[in-house]
Amino acid sequence: MPRRSVPVNGAALRAIRERSGLSVQALVRLTAEHEDVSVHPQHVRNLELQRKNASPALIAALANALRVPVVALMRDHSDLVGSK
Repeated sequence: MPRRSVPVNGAALRAIRERSGLSVQALVRLTAEHEDVSVHPQHVRNLELQRKNASPALIAALANALRVPVVALMRDHSDLVGSK
């Protein structure tokens, strides 16, 4: 059975990551350290650019690492993009 993947709001992921003061590399490290989920930095970049979808487990791990609810990575955060 193929693994299920779901779309991530890439702009929201990037905005929340940047507002948290994290680089892509730092988010990858946090996700690996605290969530025991391995993700490549290029995959995170592809998620932010909406080139790829993510498994529900990865979305949950990223949300936990960013300390936001999962829905925060699924909804529009265009109001955060570009603001610091």
